[in-house]
Amino acid sequence: MDESHPRPHTKVCPYFPGVDWFLDNPFRRFFLNPDQLLGSLVREGMTVIDLGCGPGMFTLAMAERVGERGQVIAVDLQQGMLDLVKKKAKRKGLAPRIRLHRNTADSIGLAVQADFILSVYMVHEVSNQELFFREVHGLLAPEGRYLVKEPIFIGKKAFAGMGAHARSAGLEPLEWVNGRFTHKALFGPQPGPAVLMRDPDFGGCPVF
Repeated sequence: MDESHPRPHTKVCPYFPGVDWFLDNPFRRFFLNPDQLLGSLVREGMTVIDLGCGPGMFTLAMAERVGERGQVIAVDLQQGMLDLVKKKAKRKGLAPRIRLHRNTADSIGLAVQADFILSVYMVHEVSNQELFFREVHGLLAPEGRYLVKEPIFIGKKAFAGMGAHARSAGLEPLEWVNGRFTHKALFGPQPGPAVLMRDPDFGGCPVF
């Protein structure tokens, strides 16, 4: 492979028996509550993408929100994860709203325009983040939004680096929270109003 374009996905959380419970359980839902995280970002009729969907905790939550006129594209590198999403979607009667897509180690591999894209606890697994963010940028509709949520263990410096790569790829931060206890950012494909940045280390005060 051309070393000038290194693999963008290399350190993924592996599929294993029991991964469904490990990644989708009451404890995880308490700290990663889909309703709280998604807020009003996902609405009826939207086309949305769940990048690194895993066993589908957020895929299913978004499928309920987009309704029959919307679509959720669940993307994962591992077929085992997609099989779990398929099984759970059928059980909940949401399968018609969900499209399963297996990306490769080199590319997301989609050609759609999405109103909303979500990445929860996965960007830190991507080696070539700028290449990844360029793909995300190309998938967003003109008024689309991209939400990134990362685990606290990656640290503030690593998350700041992600933000730099995202901006280099043409994504503009509309909200930015980078503290000891949370790393979350909302991006748009075009420059918007003043960026609202909150640092929980200083009482969640806005920083402009």
